[in-house]
Amino acid sequence: MIEKLNFAVVGMFSYGWPELEEIRIQVPKQCGIKGDYKVGLFRRRHILMRFELLEDFITMTSKAAHYINSRDDFSYQIRPLIYDPKFKIDKETTMAMAWISFPNLLPTYFVKEYLFTLASTVGKPLQLDMTTINKTRPSCDSLIGLKY
Repeated sequence: MIEKLNFAVVGMFSYGWPELEEIRIQVPKQCGIKGDYKVGLFRRRHILMRFELLEDFITMTSKAAHYINSRDDFSYQIRPLIYDPKFKIDKETTMAMAWISFPNLLPTYFVKEYLFTLASTVGKPLQLDMTTINKTRPSCDSLIGLKY
């Protein structure tokens, strides 16, 4: 794992982009980022965002696009792309976030280690949903957020 890049997201602007300082201010407000994050220019039309919290990484990558409203009354579309060491700026990423479920799984197996072992056959498990963690709806499927 490359230090400080484990929750990194490349933001690609489709049509123009606001000033970097405005991005630093508006992304947390408008995208629901709760923790600290760093942002810098990556390449033309691309920024690199490094999140401190897994929750913020998931929030940013769970949507296909976010819209940043700027001071000039224009809405800029930003598409989040998951960063990894093989990331190519000129190629579309093949990684995405997804939630998977295990129908008819007994509540006995609603243990993070067990669920992550099952989910690792599909991708890299990141997080359990709150109902699975709290075991508040044992009649429902367990959900796991993963990167694949």
